[in-house]
Amino acid sequence: MPKYYYYYKNEHKVVMEDDAAEFDYNKHDKKDHCDKHDKKHDKKEHCDKHDKKDHKKESSKLVEFAYETSDPITELPLPLTFPLSTQPQVIATATLKDVEKGNVVWLNGLYHVNNNSPEFADVFTRIYRGNISPANLIYQSIVEVDAEGNDDATESVTQFVDVVPTDAKNVTYYLTAQKGPFSDDLSVFAYGPITFTAAEIKQ
Repeated sequence: MPKYYYYYKNEHKVVMEDDAAEFDYNKHDKKDHCDKHDKKHDKKEHCDKHDKKDHKKESSKLVEFAYETSDPITELPLPLTFPLSTQPQVIATATLKDVEKGNVVWLNGLYHVNNNSPEFADVFTRIYRGNISPANLIYQSIVEVDAEGNDDATESVTQFVDVVPTDAKNVTYYLTAQKGPFSDDLSVFAYGPITFTAAEIKQ
């Protein structure tokens, strides 16, 4: 029995070697593997180039930037030189020289406000495009400022994206502040630091 098993094993080995002589499995497998590897590599390289092209096509570009800053350093006591009324008062402006329809303008504003009154006050922050008129109002926020002795000094932060409606030259954006209609008799003041920026971006 052991001899028969040994003979069968050798015979099987001979058969396998004879088959291998007729067809080089190692060579075939290697070529097939290389073909698959090359196809996979070519596909990956094509996809990488395609992705990079699409990414480049979809990236945005800064076209123009304008800004205004004032009073970057504030000291105590808080300044009372900019009293607010119930009418829009210009805090800062930013002018873009040449805007293109379809572009967007990223607007960022910052100023501070102090309420020296015994009751809370409403403060309106607005942005106008072109000139200060109701038809050109593009942004408005309302902040309630506590009475004196509480949280009566705070900051007003504005962020807005304006889609340019038409090609234009020298477009000015106005950042304004004012007291609410029911705060007319209150003593409310704006102060720095003040920053207003406008960045035109082509998509």
